[in-house]
Amino acid sequence: MKLLIVNFHYIRDEAYAGGIYPRTFRELTDQVDALSRHYQFIAPRELATMVAGNPREGNFCLLTFDDGLKEQMTALELLERKGVPAAFYVTTAPIRDHTVADVHKLHHIRSVVSDTQLYDFIGQRMDLSAVTYPENIDSLYRYDPPQSKRLKYLLNFILTAEEKDRIVGMLFAEIADEAAYSKSLYMDGNDLRKLSSLNYLGAHSDAHLPLATLSEKAIRQDTEACLDFLQEQSGTQTFHSISYPFGGPKAVSQTVADISASYGFSFGLTMFRGINEISDLETPFLLKRVDTNDAPGGKSGSTEYCI
Repeated sequence: MKLLIVNFHYIRDEAYAGGIYPRTFRELTDQVDALSRHYQFIAPRELATMVAGNPREGNFCLLTFDDGLKEQMTALELLERKGVPAAFYVTTAPIRDHTVADVHKLHHIRSVVSDTQLYDFIGQRMDLSAVTYPENIDSLYRYDPPQSKRLKYLLNFILTAEEKDRIVGMLFAEIADEAAYSKSLYMDGNDLRKLSSLNYLGAHSDAHLPLATLSEKAIRQDTEACLDFLQEQSGTQTFHSISYPFGGPKAVSQTVADISASYGFSFGLTMFRGINEISDLETPFLLKRVDTNDAPGGKSGSTEYCI
């Protein structure tokens, strides 16, 4: 058995100089066709059955969409016409509170402000001379130029939540109305009920923070807030799975996986890059996933996963 899990975020036809790098709807269609030549698509409930001790022979693919973006509902319509299942992982605080997650504020800022300008803006407000960047920063942010890599790592893992909120919030307030932007960017209750009816709905945290950087108590509080809202809005009490925000080694730990398992999920998705073999089903809360760009039909043109 081989299982490729492919991750998508923005699906839209607009193009941007930076910050937001969507797949167009045509590119999504073409990529689904490319993947279908190598894999059989499965639904989240099928993967839940497999990790419960019922693996199947074959090459399988699960399509996943993170963050709960409104445009993903149009992608769902496209997939339904093709008879292709998927999983949609929703971050809940922005929908509940009509706010915008820092990661999406930052994406929007970077679509209108250059990364160099943003890095300089931060450097004018705090001392960055002592910041040390990891040796594997190139693999963490494979598609970004050097300044963008440093900026992303700084914002995701160096700044405290308070520092990041303050700096990103200052810039975002200058260019957008947060409540209006939130309502246009994210799914609503009707969308969550639709996904729930298809058994496609999953959790993607409440506040979209790197969970491994939080205390155990804070991880539980975030997970419970996410589940409470999803249950209230969808009428569903249990969900097959969770996708961890950011998903890399700095954002996912064994503690995060163990806590997630305690909430009744069947599996959890990282962004540890690779294809899952049958042995990976023995650690279902640390399943590997690849970015859309690296999968068959992706922008990188890679054939690594063309089995």
